[in-house]
Amino acid sequence: MSPREVVKAGVVVGAVVLCLGFAPSSGSAAIIRVPGEQPTIQEAVNAASSGDTVLVAAGTYTGSLNRDIDFGGTNLVLVSESGAGLTIVDCSSAGRGFLFASGEDSTSVLDGFTITGGSHDIGGAVYCKGSWPIMRNCRFSGNGTVGVGGAVACTAASPLIADCVFHGNSSELAAEGEGGALYCSQGAAPRVRRCLFFANSSDMGGAVSCSDGSAPELSECLLLENAGDSRGALGCITGSTLTIERCTLVGNMGVGGSGIYVDGTSTLIGVRSIIAFGYKGEAVACSGPGGTALLSCCDVFQNEYGDWIGCISGQNGVDGNIGKDPLFCHSANPSERYSLHSDSPCAPESNPDCGGIGALGVGCGATPVQTITWGRVKLLYR
Repeated sequence: MSPREVVKAGVVVGAVVLCLGFAPSSGSAAIIRVPGEQPTIQEAVNAASSGDTVLVAAGTYTGSLNRDIDFGGTNLVLVSESGAGLTIVDCSSAGRGFLFASGEDSTSVLDGFTITGGSHDIGGAVYCKGSWPIMRNCRFSGNGTVGVGGAVACTAASPLIADCVFHGNSSELAAEGEGGALYCSQGAAPRVRRCLFFANSSDMGGAVSCSDGSAPELSECLLLENAGDSRGALGCITGSTLTIERCTLVGNMGVGGSGIYVDGTSTLIGVRSIIAFGYKGEAVACSGPGGTALLSCCDVFQNEYGDWIGCISGQNGVDGNIGKDPLFCHSANPSERYSLHSDSPCAPESNPDCGGIGALGVGCGATPVQTITWGRVKLLYR
């Protein structure tokens, strides 16, 4: 999959939002339109009360009142009218996009925006602190940090992040940057569902890094070509627990674990996931005697410096784990590229006890089988 193909993902986000439709809140909740009723996003948020909806028209939004947008504890829905492909918050390297740091809960929603050009020392595009908002149908592209969390940073926060694309974000500006796309610390427990992480980079955790007792959960996510200079796509340190379920990691790079790095105090739980074709490091690396990686129904295959070695040695052939070519479709159609051939050892028919391995189901083969149920396939690819 080329960067050009992935970049098109943002256009499709808008289509998905339009297909879902927009349902205004009932009761006395208001709809505030930008720029029709308020000229900027921050002014509309300031004018809103909890339960209101801020509806943003298509366009590119720049300037001081269209970045560093602070919900300020108001639990509102901020949604684009035309989707992320047509609704862009361009921070112009002058700040981040959004801030959730006043106890916002799951009724605070950010839906259908591209956030680009964000820059900050923590959370280049979004910073969540002590909050648990929902971010969905968003695209985080070309954001960076001089510290941690190239796109999103969570401190003691547990947002739900669903159906989003993270492309080309970085924390490499920092000497020891963590989390090229997502960083979590101080017990943060973000739930990440059906997201694409493509070509993000950092010193540790090219896509995601967690520390200080955090517990992120990734499910049905695709992680492609993320680079951690010293650690791979996912990094887990200082007493944290990382859970991945039905994820596919392909072509990621890192000297200490091309796919996943776990330090001596932390734990990886991997279920029904694929870790394949990594560069410069083994599939999973643990440092110190205390680092733990527990895999079940996982396929670990052809990573440059080893597959079932180190802290996952002895797990191949146990609890449904395999070390076989997953037989991706590698189709010219990007929507099928990392789906499975019908003869794949990861297909549900091949291992009924596991029920299928990886983020995508069967998408090609002699039998015209199509078990991919994601609306996200349309969201990610054109």
